Amino acid sequence: MKSIFEYLGILLIVFSLASCSNTKFQKLEQVDNEYNLSTESLLLNVEHTRKIDSLYDLGTDGFFNGADNVQIYYKYFIQDSLEKGAIVISSGRTEAAVKYKEVIFDLFKNGYSVYIHDHRGQGFSGRMLADTGMGYVDKFSYYIDDMKYFYDHYVAQHNHKNIYLLAHSLGGAIGVTYLEEYPDDFKAAAFSSPMLGFGFPVCQVIGLLTGDEPKYALGHTNYADGIDCFEENTLTGCEIRYDRMNQIFEELPKARLGGATYQWVYKSCKQFDVIFENISNIETPLILFSAGDEEIVCPAAHNEFIEKLNALGMEQQVYLVDGAKHELLIEKDEIRIPVLTKVLDFYAGLNK
Repeated sequence: MKSIFEYLGILLIVFSLASCSNTKFQKLEQVDNEYNLSTESLLLNVEHTRKIDSLYDLGTDGFFNGADNVQIYYKYFIQDSLEKGAIVISSGRTEAAVKYKEVIFDLFKNGYSVYIHDHRGQGFSGRMLADTGMGYVDKFSYYIDDMKYFYDHYVAQHNHKNIYLLAHSLGGAIGVTYLEEYPDDFKAAAFSSPMLGFGFPVCQVIGLLTGDEPKYALGHTNYADGIDCFEENTLTGCEIRYDRMNQIFEELPKARLGGATYQWVYKSCKQFDVIFENISNIETPLILFSAGDEEIVCPAAHNEFIEKLNALGMEQQVYLVDGAKHELLIEKDEIRIPVLTKVLDFYAGLNK
């Protein structure tokens, strides 16, 4: 017999899928591959994937002591010759730097130094629970504290002329909060499917489901039990990149992370309030992409975010990416190439 909490959890899923929509952004059009970005056909070429792996292996990596003494893994790639700037990647939940090999390769070969760190509780960074597969964070603010330390002690130390942010999903919530707290650190910011809200009534009832002991949220499991086949996945329509992602984590089990806990969802919901309460602090030019077939975060929150920026008189570029699932940076070429092209065009337009 199901408990009241299990029924509430089922209602969460039903209502959240029904309450999220996005109709107000301009649609992203197809473009030529002018930046010579990696393609699906090239990913089938052993020589090309060897180049991607070789660059990644040449990066400088290590650990620093993050907030509350959690070890944070980082990696960066510095241009030897005259660079266009530096890009700091803030990744999504469950992700690790190693998943961004292809993105790093594309950004680096287009003249940018690249920095990335694994958020606490995922990738090769320290975990806070005995069950290391659980998605958990003690305080959401620790994510921002870690990112600020990384920026001050590694990124800023290389005296780049311009520093840009590229943030995805959870990394978007972290990135927006960072812009609100430190408006002078980034020249511009690009957001891929930023996590700015969940569908109604997730945040309205999550407090009822969150106890003292961390437990997987409804529908979430340990990594080993939760791998979907490609046809059932909600992340990407690109089977080649989906398989590459899974292969990476199969080969590197220590970098894996399973589902989110109720505690992680609860603290994320509280952070959404912080984000929208402090939106007037944002001064950084930004570009935002919202996936047309989004099932992970709530696109309606993207609308609300942009409407509030518009009300403050702040200009930005915003795009609805038709046919795209959540993971725009590992989507099919016809989605990924236009997204990254717009990002690089946006950075270049401010590269003065």
